[in-house]
Amino acid sequence: MDIVKFNVDMQEQVNDFFEKCFSAVGIPYSPKDRHADVANVESHYMNNGCFWCLIDDNNVIGTIAIRKIDDAKRIVELKRMFVLPEFQGNGYGRLLLEHAVKCAQEQEYQKICLDTRKEFSVAQHL
Repeated sequence: MDIVKFNVDMQEQVNDFFEKCFSAVGIPYSPKDRHADVANVESHYMNNGCFWCLIDDNNVIGTIAIRKIDDAKRIVELKRMFVLPEFQGNGYGRLLLEHAVKCAQEQEYQKICLDTRKEFSVAQHL
């Protein structure tokens, strides 16, 4: 298992990953509208935060991102924290969360916010 910073060569694999994740909770993947941020990670996260992938055997099995929401107040938002269902329950979500928190602290952010749907109760638990 490795947590790697997103690069544009990973975009197709990230699209496949999110299609699986949203499908698993009964939400259609809509890369042209409500999921446009993950359909173009480079423009939505890499200049205004960061996006990481959890890789197992050259496959994306988890993701997490942080995005600046108030630079003056040093606040970021935790975004797109997902682990494929078949890999859940192994501590990978916590691993991703700890990685994102550490990176935010290293950049001297003071607060991390999370806005999530009720279907994602695991994210709320972490």
